[in-house]
Amino acid sequence: MRTLATGVLLLVGTMSASLGQAPTDVVIQWLDESDSPACLQEEAGRTLHISAWLEGVTQTTVQAVELVVDSTGLSVWPNVERGVYTVEALPWSWTLVVEPTQGVESDTITLILPSRSFQRLRKNPARVTYSEGHPGALLDDAQTWFTTHLDSLDLDQLMATGSVGGARERGAEARTVLQQAHLSADSVVASFLQIPPHTLWGDLMESTVREGQWSLGAVTDGNALSSWLSQGEDSRSWSEKLASPGWCSSWELTHDRWWERLETERKPWRSWVATGDIDSLANAMQWTLDEVHFAMWMGESMPWRRWAESWWEMRWKDQCDVAEIRRQSEQTKAHVLTAQSWGDVMWMLPNAELAPAWASNDGWHVWLVTREGSAAGLREWSIVRSWMATQAPKDVSLGVLSVDSNEEGWRQTLSQRENIREQLRWVGRDPSWWDRLDLTTVPQVIVVRPDGEIQTHHAALPSQGLFAELKRWRLMQR
Repeated sequence: MRTLATGVLLLVGTMSASLGQAPTDVVIQWLDESDSPACLQEEAGRTLHISAWLEGVTQTTVQAVELVVDSTGLSVWPNVERGVYTVEALPWSWTLVVEPTQGVESDTITLILPSRSFQRLRKNPARVTYSEGHPGALLDDAQTWFTTHLDSLDLDQLMATGSVGGARERGAEARTVLQQAHLSADSVVASFLQIPPHTLWGDLMESTVREGQWSLGAVTDGNALSSWLSQGEDSRSWSEKLASPGWCSSWELTHDRWWERLETERKPWRSWVATGDIDSLANAMQWTLDEVHFAMWMGESMPWRRWAESWWEMRWKDQCDVAEIRRQSEQTKAHVLTAQSWGDVMWMLPNAELAPAWASNDGWHVWLVTREGSAAGLREWSIVRSWMATQAPKDVSLGVLSVDSNEEGWRQTLSQRENIREQLRWVGRDPSWWDRLDLTTVPQVIVVRPDGEIQTHHAALPSQGLFAELKRWRLMQR
């Protein structure tokens, strides 16, 4: 199954809010594990960065708002529209669902700053707590129940199939346990289905229940899920469906390996995909143009992704809702990863002044991303500094981008500068910057061409071939 938000949406909190369809104010409480305001810890900072999801397939986001947390750990997020959002306090991340709920005028959610060490530079899942009766609490209950039961049945499944040794009596007992689990699951599932179906929250519950039941061995939806889904017709537009990560996940579950039937019937479906033969695909699967486009979009996460990529190259101009949404998503993501997109944000100069981030310099520019305490960053800085002093062409300049989390770290990085000709800028912990840098590791090298376009966000490090790459790119530009 497609992983939602790199696991975050299934592991951390989501929320619902608002009355009717109007925007509402949402109160976010940010605490540490001892219930003290997280902002009292220097490494946590005082800012929560929120970005909005464009769609639930690629989960591409665009920066929406920055919230400043007060000394009590509270922040108000005003006029929130329905949708899915990512909240970041680097390196921690939460995925939030904001959806109209009849009779609910406002909502308060509590984000928990973990004390454990983090594994990645960003998007590390953290815990959330809900008020009583919150839709997120029901979803958590469902996820916890299925996880517990599936874990407890691992050995039974192995023993029932004879995959592990054991007495004959134990094998029969295991099969009985599995049968009882299948029979009891439907009644337990019914207690979770208190969220309206065909909504952002309902889609998440649907995908959770369906995946859990199928993991227990079910081949069709249980009675509880089927009855719940039949409470109303899903009349949402493609735009509304694609905005829902739970709907995208449920579609993938219900159409799991749809191409196997075509292979059984000896249909040349890979050829149809590679050549953009949409009529043959639509006829074989009884799909509309939008459904074919969606299946091909989802196909880019499948083993046959190169065929799906070829299909889009031929069909990207199609006029349908899904194609238009995909074009908008790709254009937005492409803009974020260009030097021109830097112009709408500011960065700090060594003299503490702020300046526009991007300006054309009619030359190649190498940016080394590092931070205080990074031994590898200092090593790469030393290597590229030596190259700049002795071998670099005149049209190549060097800059260093600090991603230190606070001003003390920035000052420490700044102290490593040997002369004022070395350009240093402080990016800090702003996720909008990290998105533009496509930052995945430290150190990292970004190369900007003379025309202002990004040549690459992930060039080889100076010690691993950067200079040879830069020479080849310069020759290709002539």
